[in-house]
Parts: sequence; C-alpha cells; structure tokens
Amino acid sequence: IDPVPMRMNDASALKLLREIAEDSGRVIFTRHALQRMRQRKVSTAQVLTCLRRGILSSQSRWIRTELEADRYAPGGGVDMDVALAIDVPNRAIVITVF
Repeated sequence: IDPVPMRMNDASALKLLREIAEDSGRVIFTRHALQRMRQRKVSTAQVLTCLRRGILSSQSRWIRTELEADRYAPGGGVDMDVALAIDVPNRAIVITVF
C-alpha cells in the first residue's frame, strides 16, 4: 500500500519545522546545500536560526523559509532562503541555501 501524503497548512508546517529545528541533529544537510553554504559564506548556525525563526514563504512539495537579516546579523543586510523537505515527522532535509 502506498502511503498517503500528509497535507499540512502553512501554520502546521511551520510549527513542525520549528520543532524539528530545535534539535540540530534532526536537520540533515545535503552535499549540495553544504557546497552552496560554503560558496555563500552561510554557517550551519545561520541556517538553523532561519529554520527556527524564519517565515514560510511558500508551501508545496518543497517548503521554503526566509529569514530577515536582522534576526541573525543585525545591520548586515544578509537575506537567506532555505529550500528544504520535511521528512514527517522526524527530520528536515536542507536541499539548498540561497
């Protein structure tokens, strides 16, 4: 039997994502994401902050979060988007960072 995908509204997806991100061991980074993070000089801590405090800008198969710069780099003028998948209910998989 094929599993039925869990449908989440924006509020429940964001709540689950923030819960997952509280335990950094539950956030998996793809090789591609790590490469992009190095290229863009983005740290793991910044990505985790984005997942914990960011806003959900769209919800579909991929969930994208955004974090305004002043949340982690006051006055730095750095914006970040994180494309990820939620492996319900246990993990978040970071696909890329831009």
